[in-house]
Amino acid sequence: MLLHSLLGALLGYVFFYFEPSYGIIPSLILGALGAMLPDADHLFYIFTYGRKTDYAKNLRYFLRNKELREFQKFAIENHKFNTGIYSHNLVTVFIAIIFFSYFAFVQENFGAAVFTLGMISHYSYDIFEDWLLLGRINPNWFLLFKREKINTPVFLKKLFLFAKLIRFFPNILGSFPLVYGYFLAKDFNLSIKELGFIFLATFLFSPIFYGAIYIMDDIRDLESDRKHPVKSHGRAIASGEVSLAAARRIFKILFFFSFVFALLLSYKLFVIFAIFLVLNLLYLFFLRKIPIADIVMSTALHSMKLITGFVLASVSPLNFLAVVITDILAYLSIASGKKVLEHKQGYAESMLDTNYADYLSIFQYLVYVLSITYLFRTIGEPGLFYRIVVMVVALSLTVLYKPKTAMRSLVDFLSYGDDREGTFTRVFNIKLWKREKKS
Repeated sequence: MLLHSLLGALLGYVFFYFEPSYGIIPSLILGALGAMLPDADHLFYIFTYGRKTDYAKNLRYFLRNKELREFQKFAIENHKFNTGIYSHNLVTVFIAIIFFSYFAFVQENFGAAVFTLGMISHYSYDIFEDWLLLGRINPNWFLLFKREKINTPVFLKKLFLFAKLIRFFPNILGSFPLVYGYFLAKDFNLSIKELGFIFLATFLFSPIFYGAIYIMDDIRDLESDRKHPVKSHGRAIASGEVSLAAARRIFKILFFFSFVFALLLSYKLFVIFAIFLVLNLLYLFFLRKIPIADIVMSTALHSMKLITGFVLASVSPLNFLAVVITDILAYLSIASGKKVLEHKQGYAESMLDTNYADYLSIFQYLVYVLSITYLFRTIGEPGLFYRIVVMVVALSLTVLYKPKTAMRSLVDFLSYGDDREGTFTRVFNIKLWKREKKS
């Protein structure tokens, strides 16, 4: 820890050399503190998630018996062989570099920049130390925890599996309303600082934060996903490609860092994450099985992404009410259509043996007609491009969402990583994994 602190303080001094206006004392202190922060995860490992390992048991034994020299000696000799520390991975390093760049060059928040630089120094030294002492880089840096060694093909395979686990494609697609809302609120005239801010906020929101939400959702629905014809192959946990234990570890990493960096970036973003977390927990554990409530909540969560863009730009959503209402109506139609389709396929338990699906189908088309009418009545309001896009998407998923159509295959691919008919993946030749043949 002392060596890391000295290295962090040294980089703090280097930062002060290039930015003397910040002051040498704050630079040294924050650089050292940032370098010490990753060591906290070693303590978490010893006393919490890694407490059952022999490494942690031995260290706790030395501490209980106040054998501090033995504790230090054992830690120095064995810590390089401990590859179970969750925070020590290249994803964390990548995130830290992005935020240092933003804090230093865009936001000019020099305190946060020096602190983040200290964290980078810690991870960089640990990677160099792996190579120096072991002649290789430990697998935990590639999210392969508790492994002894790694080869490149395995790493690439795990990288694709990670993208599949966090549903990278729907995450990217789902971030569009947030970005568009921010751009619209700024009248598409952004400074470099604002552009960097929305890029980092979007990266944190999706795929980092919502990647954790999706993992929680997949863990919750594991048994039902295994029985689903598409999700059983398109979801990484249900297909068995990612173990439940590994998924839980990655969930903790994404969840923790999304909130930590959200707080560093903007208190508004931190509060927004907290609100989304509460609403998602309510949806996943209580409202999803309740008719109507599940559709209303999923629509609210989607439309809140658009509203988040306005809030981050410090502009009231009421200034763009036409965009918000059109978005709500269009997605309400989409959510209703999705629920009707699930009922037809036998996967909507809350609607089985009832006429609810028939009523919902009528409601779906009524809402869509209402949304079209509202679009024409507000044709001169801001955000016309976005409103037309969501109306076309809603039309595709209400009227054109039929078997053997490219639209259905595209939506399935973006949602599940696989498609039922194979149309989309055949045309673009991007089949990423094989499905089991039906007997």
